[in-house]
Amino acid sequence: MEDILENDIIPLVPLRGSISASGDLSPLSYIAGTITGNPRIRVLSSQRIHDRPLSADFALAAHGLKPLSLQSKEHLGLLNGTAFSAAVGGLALFDAIQLALLVQICTAMSTEALTGSKGSFDPFIHDIARPHPGQIEVAAVVLDVLGTSRLAIDPRQRGEKSVDEDKGTLKQDRYSLRTAPQFIGPQIEDIHAALLAVQQELNSTTDNPLIESGTAAIHDTGNFQAMAVTNAMEKTRLSLHHLGKILFAQATELMDPRTSKGLPPSLAATDPSLDYHCKGLDIALAAYMAELGYLANPVSTHIQSAEMHNQSVNSLALISARATVVSLEVLTMIVATSIYISCQAFDLRAMDTTLKEGFKQIISQSYKSQLDPTNSLWPGLLSSLLSAFNSSFFENPKKDTEDRVNIAVRAIGCTLMEYAFRGSPTQPILFVGTLPKFQEEIQSLCRNFIQEIREKFLKSEAESLPTSGLLGKSRFMYEYVRKDLGIRMRGLENLNGFDKGLNVTEPTVGENVSLIYEAIRDHKMQGVLNQILH
Repeated sequence: MEDILENDIIPLVPLRGSISASGDLSPLSYIAGTITGNPRIRVLSSQRIHDRPLSADFALAAHGLKPLSLQSKEHLGLLNGTAFSAAVGGLALFDAIQLALLVQICTAMSTEALTGSKGSFDPFIHDIARPHPGQIEVAAVVLDVLGTSRLAIDPRQRGEKSVDEDKGTLKQDRYSLRTAPQFIGPQIEDIHAALLAVQQELNSTTDNPLIESGTAAIHDTGNFQAMAVTNAMEKTRLSLHHLGKILFAQATELMDPRTSKGLPPSLAATDPSLDYHCKGLDIALAAYMAELGYLANPVSTHIQSAEMHNQSVNSLALISARATVVSLEVLTMIVATSIYISCQAFDLRAMDTTLKEGFKQIISQSYKSQLDPTNSLWPGLLSSLLSAFNSSFFENPKKDTEDRVNIAVRAIGCTLMEYAFRGSPTQPILFVGTLPKFQEEIQSLCRNFIQEIREKFLKSEAESLPTSGLLGKSRFMYEYVRKDLGIRMRGLENLNGFDKGLNVTEPTVGENVSLIYEAIRDHKMQGVLNQILH
């Protein structure tokens, strides 16, 4: 076995055909046939001719290896065990654990992107009030990843607000964030239980019969019945579905302006009437989730009697493990999509922060130059004008820039006249001549400023943007995506009106998500995981 591995001789084993009851007889027979040099067994080898598989005897000879002559009992020892099922299960669990960690990181990223509350992950809720082990672990991980994030809200710093102060806004996050530890925690516990079961299987003897070395007693056994592996895979696959479900819920909230707390439809960086950036991802996520739900169904409910009813019950462990591998691929697509859209949302939040700062300067300067050079009008007027503009602008992310600015400028006019009517009856007349000019100036300056900021964000490298400074430990993931994978904020071609053609200056959305998917599948994100989780 060691020799064929070292010489890169790989038996061609059928994917299907094992019921994993008297062990994985069929797949293991191809391994046995290879090491014994069976001429009817085909293998892949570096010595193959014209890229065709070789016969096992030819491949062994080409590498200077002699076929193994089996002794008594070794034939059964090679075939009658759960090695294939346990091995595939072990590989599946390795990836499942990595994805479970990524789902927790994605949850922290979604919390930031949706400006959610850190309070949902407070230790009191989980360590004291309801101390399920998985729930405690998930809450601690997410809270640690949020760290010093300026996007996620810290309720202890914010304090309790009155009904009037936060009128029209949710007092609590939606369940995809607020109950994430309670939802993800049980999946962590089930995956851990599955890991223990498969570890035990990998370190067990599943041959039949078994010979007790001390007494030479022969035991007829059923240790080859791989139901322990089947159960481990079934619960793992169901957990993978639930992990995908919560990411699906978070992602759809992010892409919907009704639930995203100010983000544009489909996370468009330009006018949403012409920019459908994440619409394809929204649809794809629904397809991934449907398939993941189908795959979560148990395999073991389809057990059939076999071998003239000798194997009247069997485990289908290898089939279940294979189904779990497919589930892992689908969940990885969901995780990759979640990471991609969160990074886009981060940049949009940073862009909004930059716009707010710029709007403040523009409105303050125009106010002083057009309305109140001596700052002698009503106290608090400028602050009210800024609040009216920002509220109107940022509460209308579904509209294009022109409409958003127009609505915000009209709100300024209404606020100004309200203040004027509080004074003498003649005061509103003072603004009849200056108000239109004041509004036009703000309108023009803000439109130009928005265009300037969009160009800056869409053309600049990530290190020159303020985004990382707003994030907690998720900045490591953001910077990995933006710098190492080279995936920029999306929207430049839309901004330029596709003047050079479609996908000339930007790759497709699918290409970018695929880069993240491949990085996860190839385990290239291990370094980022270490940075975030340590």
